[in-house]
Amino acid sequence: MKSELKAKLARTFPKIKTIQSGRLFTRQLSRLVDATLISLYDSLHAKLSLEDHLCLVPIGGYGRSELAPYSDIDLLYLHDGKLSNQTLSTVISEINNYLYNNGKEVGHTCRTIQESFDYLDNIQSYHAILDSRFLCGSLPLFLRYQKDFLAKIPKKRLEEYNRWKLDYLEDRIIDSYTPLLLSEPNIKSDALGLRDVHFMYWIERTSEYHLELDHGVFDFFLRGDTLPILNAYDFLLLVRSALHILSDRKNDRLDLNSQAEVAELLGFGSSKELYSIEKLMSVFYRCQKEIYFYLGTYIESKRNNTPLGVTNAFANPDTLYDDIISFFLEAQVSNAKPSRILLNDIRFASNFIDDDFKNSKTVIDSFLTLLQKKSRIGKILTLMHECNILGKLLPEFGACTNFPLFSYHHEYTVDEHTLLILRELDVLIANEWDDPQVQEVFNQCEKIHILALAILVHDAGKVKEGDHSQYGAELAMGIAERFRLSEEDTELFRFLVAEHIIMSELSSKRDIHDPALIQNFAKMFPDVNTLRLLYILTIIDTKSVGKGVLTNWKKEILYLLYQSTMTAFLKMKNPIEEIDRIEQTLESYLSEKEGLEEKIVSAIVKYATDVEPQTYLSFNTPRRIFQHYVQLKEWNHSKEPFRFFFESEPAFVTITIFCHDESKFLLFLCGAISSLGLNLVGMRLYRTSVSDLILQAQITDQFGSGTIAPEQMQRIESQMLLFINGQDDVEEIAQKTAIWDKAIRIPAGMVEELVKISNDLSQSYSVLEIRVPDSIGLVYRILKSLLDFQLKIIFIRISTSADFAYDSFHIQTHDGKKIENSELILSIKEKILEVAQMKQNKGIFEISF
Repeated sequence: MKSELKAKLARTFPKIKTIQSGRLFTRQLSRLVDATLISLYDSLHAKLSLEDHLCLVPIGGYGRSELAPYSDIDLLYLHDGKLSNQTLSTVISEINNYLYNNGKEVGHTCRTIQESFDYLDNIQSYHAILDSRFLCGSLPLFLRYQKDFLAKIPKKRLEEYNRWKLDYLEDRIIDSYTPLLLSEPNIKSDALGLRDVHFMYWIERTSEYHLELDHGVFDFFLRGDTLPILNAYDFLLLVRSALHILSDRKNDRLDLNSQAEVAELLGFGSSKELYSIEKLMSVFYRCQKEIYFYLGTYIESKRNNTPLGVTNAFANPDTLYDDIISFFLEAQVSNAKPSRILLNDIRFASNFIDDDFKNSKTVIDSFLTLLQKKSRIGKILTLMHECNILGKLLPEFGACTNFPLFSYHHEYTVDEHTLLILRELDVLIANEWDDPQVQEVFNQCEKIHILALAILVHDAGKVKEGDHSQYGAELAMGIAERFRLSEEDTELFRFLVAEHIIMSELSSKRDIHDPALIQNFAKMFPDVNTLRLLYILTIIDTKSVGKGVLTNWKKEILYLLYQSTMTAFLKMKNPIEEIDRIEQTLESYLSEKEGLEEKIVSAIVKYATDVEPQTYLSFNTPRRIFQHYVQLKEWNHSKEPFRFFFESEPAFVTITIFCHDESKFLLFLCGAISSLGLNLVGMRLYRTSVSDLILQAQITDQFGSGTIAPEQMQRIESQMLLFINGQDDVEEIAQKTAIWDKAIRIPAGMVEELVKISNDLSQSYSVLEIRVPDSIGLVYRILKSLLDFQLKIIFIRISTSADFAYDSFHIQTHDGKKIENSELILSIKEKILEVAQMKQNKGIFEISF
């Protein structure tokens, strides 16, 4: 009998697996306690004749009907002063002891209506009574309590507490410098936890007090566009309840040890699978961000006394991209705090941004301008990320959103850690770093915008298993192509991402006083600026891992490593050529990261250096080169006509093909991609020393997204086999698509057609630029035409705006030279115009020497 309530609650706990609603689950627990206390009170009333002198008033979380499994039960014993102390003591003792015997902690207070005014100086007590609801006993007494106390709390006190809450929330959340998404969050009390929602709720409770007998947080957030915060709050209640059940006690810290079990209990997958934790925490962080955005707009509306709502400032689809990027550029220049309501509008508009946003030249140019201004870069990029814009422009970074780091020294998610590094960069740019040594080095740095790009991508590789630095470098190469960075900036970008942990590793694991180590390390750098930037990246990256990680000792050994390396570099008489540095990096990776024997390392390095053109070494990371070597060996021992494999990236899918017949496979791949309604956005061709072809292509779906199902990729391979076996005609298949597409048409004359051959952009190849109306199979027809002229294809970049193709082809003659014969150039022009279905002499034809 004494454990009846405990047993009822225990029988309810397993229901959390199926209910999947924190609100419903905690309300059911509250009702179980309600029913028990009502029954207990009735039995006491029968013995003690309490009449209308006493009532039980749940307060706090129990008053909101949000009782977590092991939360305290807070009760107000409200009386009218006419019961004896002995009677009150008997009632309180009976009820509290019953709850204690059932494993519940009790927080109670016994007051009259008048005495309640004496406790308003304590803000915690004040908040608790705002959650008062009637349970049992004298209803008239409770109604007087509402009328004579709750409705008569001094207005000055209400305004004082509400101002404090708004100031507290703004300082703690909106103006926070440190990240808010933690790897081990306290669900209740940490930033963007349950308590922050309660603060808004308590402000609303005093703004328009309701007299309903049953109420809670949800009743006060059912106005306007509030569904996201309701869902977020509901999920946090659910996770907190699950954590209580698994801990078998009151516990609100969702630490690394408990996340796996919570994930399994709530249906995210097996506790043994890391992916289950990733899914749980991703949803958890997404909910916190919903709270963050609602809270920001709520505070602004309260400050300005304006209603919550949208302004339609970003409602025009024709100017949406320009409007959004211009907003952030203006915010950077004005140095003012942007409107949270406008930021919320941008966040809403982000749902309607297409995948071509990341390829928009206007957007990319504006973004690079933002990085080059060297002013509040981290702050503005943080705002862009909060509005879901940064991930749209850089899906490589967007893939890290809410991605947890399963490490006891990493306090933040990948995206929050990255943005904190960028805000540390802001401090350096403002010349306000607290260490003069670090500030002095930074003040000598150039190309800060490339450093900012490298920071954005440096940990993006952590979303995949394996060496995140190598994968991050591959992502950097894709971004560099899309942003059309120069070769010099591309190499700097790639280097900073690929090597961003090396200084930290050397300083903590190796003897940095060893002259040979310093000498070899110095050989990695092409110039002093790269060394300076890598040192700065290492410092601010380490500091942003968590509080106290960048100790004075760590700073000193990093500075010693930097100084020693700089001295060694400046003493080098013959700086190492770029190709030699890349070879050295490849050797180090193969021996140290892959643990290969020297003989195998030498064979792989020879294979890579023999591949033509030599850009193979700079475009492909050591990880991918090793992958190619293994796959090539396997393919050469097989009887397969070609080897096909792919890797999914955030912005595109990379296809790699090994084959023998260059022209045939180029056309087969292009035809297969076209027939499935997919877009070829880039292609590179390399040749091994034994004339095997390595074909690397980047493709997207019809909307420009890198999300392509594995089944689609398998269909590409199957279609190529049909071409090889003569079962399908590539000429016919390439000119049609299985995807219905009604393209947007640009009015005639708005875009001028162009065919341009430039010989001044490279020492080794010509660049053919084409701007013509797009059509199904266009790339296939252009490729076939170029191959008919027996030209070598080095690199292809494809982009489309509405119904116009903006394509460039890096090409050579069959003997590896530039195309300088005027008759050949004219023939190429005529053929391109023909296959583009344009009339002769329409458009512009240019030749640059």
